[in-house]
Parts: sequence; C-alpha cells; structure tokens
Amino acid sequence: MPPVHRKSAMRVRDGRVQKKNNWTPDPGDYYARAQSEIRIERVDPGPGYRHVVTVRQLREFIELLPDWDELAIGLEAISIWRGNSEWLGLSNPGVVVITAWPQDLWKVTHRRWLAEVADLLTALGVELADAPSGDPDFAEVRWTEPQARAFMLLDVLVHELGHHHDRMTTSGASAPRGEPYAMAYARRVQDEILPEYLARFAI
Repeated sequence: MPPVHRKSAMRVRDGRVQKKNNWTPDPGDYYARAQSEIRIERVDPGPGYRHVVTVRQLREFIELLPDWDELAIGLEAISIWRGNSEWLGLSNPGVVVITAWPQDLWKVTHRRWLAEVADLLTALGVELADAPSGDPDFAEVRWTEPQARAFMLLDVLVHELGHHHDRMTTSGASAPRGEPYAMAYARRVQDEILPEYLARFAI
C-alpha cells in the first residue's frame, strides 16, 4: 500500500474536507489522493443491481453528520460500489464503501437481522410480510427506493463510518472495538439526525 501523506491538521469548508498538504498524487489511488476533498465515486452497479444513492445525495447526507470534522480525519474516499450477495458496506483504512441494491427492491431476510434494525425500519415505514417460502425465520422486506436509500445512508454508511472512527481513535490499522462499536455509533447518529433526514429526503 502506498504511504498516506497526512502531516497537517484538516478542516471542513462547504461540506468538503480541506487539507493543507501540497503534493501531487496518483489520481487513481485512494490512499494518495489530492487532499482538497474526499473523493466520492459511483461505479457501474453490475448485472442485476441498481444504485439507490447518487453522489449528490451522499454529499447532502454528509452535511447532516454531527461530528464530520472529526470523522473526516483519515478518510480519503467513499465509493458507491457494485452490488453483490455477500455484503452492503465495507471499511478499509481510509476508504468506506457502500454497494448497489438488487434490481428487485424487495428482499427476503432473516428475522434475526431485522430485529437488529427494527427501530429504523419502523421509522422509515418499511413493510414486512411473511417469506414466500413460508419459513417463519425469514420475512419479505418490501422496500421502496427511498426507503432503501435511507437505509444505505443511515445504517450501512454510518455503520462503516463507525468502523473508520474506531480505527482513527485507537492505535493500529484495525478497528479494535469491532461490530458493537460500529452498531452503537450508527444508532447514536441515527437518533440525532433522523428527523432532519426525513425533512430533507423524501421517504
């Protein structure tokens, strides 16, 4: 991995992270990014997937985050990535990723996982139904696109930013406090910004 050029303090102006280092990076390298702003990209969603978050919507959402000055430290890029069947979000040193959503918005999901995000689903008005298979351990989640967008921003993105915050506020490159910290971080941010999110973004 190329070295990260980070020697001076950072500040935020107009929703963008401003950094003082003056050096020439490889524009294709997240970890050696021109540090006038955090890079946000959206790639092709991949076959069978669609993006529910635009770059503009992501930047608008960032403006709602209460501790962005601190959160932005060490964050080089956010990527809206290709969809897959394994994960919705990822946090690597300096880079946070959220993925595309299946073309068919509705998903069959285990009820144990739904219980972990039940408060947010209720706040967003997400409809749940019995799984078509009849398996009582699963439910059909009947997302609308605005609800899926809200979930990706309020839960997945903030959860992965929680891992980033964990990494930046403890020693080492890992996120030592793990899932409990990221989940608690996401819940705290959701509680603080959900009313403003609902006022700004259509659900």
